[in-house]
Amino acid sequence: MKKTMIIIGIIIGVLVGGALIWLVSIDGKYQVERSIIISEQPEIVFNKIKDFNSWSAWSPWLCMEPTANVNISEISNEKGSIYKWDGNLVGSGEVEHKIINPNSFIDQEIRFITPFKSKSRVYWQLTPTSEGVEVKWGMQGEMPFFFKFMAKQMEPWIGMDYERGLKMLKDLIEKNTIPSSLKIDGQINTQEIFFVGKKVTCPVKDVATSMKNEFGELTIYADAHQIKPDRAISIYHKFDFTNPECEYTAAFPIKKEQPAPTNSYYTGSIPATKTIRVTFTGDYNHIGNAWAAAFSYIRYKKLKQNKKIDPFEIYITDPKKEPDPSKWITEIYIPIK
Repeated sequence: MKKTMIIIGIIIGVLVGGALIWLVSIDGKYQVERSIIISEQPEIVFNKIKDFNSWSAWSPWLCMEPTANVNISEISNEKGSIYKWDGNLVGSGEVEHKIINPNSFIDQEIRFITPFKSKSRVYWQLTPTSEGVEVKWGMQGEMPFFFKFMAKQMEPWIGMDYERGLKMLKDLIEKNTIPSSLKIDGQINTQEIFFVGKKVTCPVKDVATSMKNEFGELTIYADAHQIKPDRAISIYHKFDFTNPECEYTAAFPIKKEQPAPTNSYYTGSIPATKTIRVTFTGDYNHIGNAWAAAFSYIRYKKLKQNKKIDPFEIYITDPKKEPDPSKWITEIYIPIK
């Protein structure tokens, strides 16, 4: 027995030592940068970004947990001003203005407390263009030692958040409103859904255009075969941000599974399953907020995604019948175990 314990101890020691050597060899540094063009004067855009009182309105994190606690310095738009947050889905931390160059540049320090302690440099660069102003939002940092292996994933993860935030900032400045909202419905049991659809692969950046085209063709197909759907479905088979590619099925629900009349389309079903559902209302341009909320809720509740069933969206509203994007309703479903 004693000999067995010694052997187990040696094995554990070798594994731990190997893991430490592996972590030492990893470069834990990361850099993220995203940009957008906003059609407005640089000083107007700059003042909106500089004022922490505006941040909760366009935050890519607070939109999924508006009840999170937020505390802002009494003077919210000067060097030394601090924005603090604390929530279940968004974690906790603070960001501080360190350098402010009027209408052109802001340098900040962001200090995360949970889910783990770290600090990074955040920066904003504004450059006038013929269309308005280009806004660059970036972050530079280094992962804590035991999380260094996550450094490569920080670029796509934070990059998605920054893209969502910049889109909302653009709408807030140009339209004085962000035409979207979301509600986390929690666990929902779904019934089996039969569908006819077409599987498509495209770059992640082209998903919106691709879907518009595919659902247009699917509508023509449905009309020709007397299919009269009351809603549409997207099933996501693959959504890879590290190698930006998306594989999805554009589909219409049908009453029962039946052979597809052409080779371009196929029939199938989404099994009855337990899911996390988020109801999103608004322009599809901001639908990423709903997906972020769903995955954050799964992590917070310590649930496990059912990888055997693909996530899917159900479009409750037909954009052809409702021209106002702020009224479009979409349900997000992520199957769980």
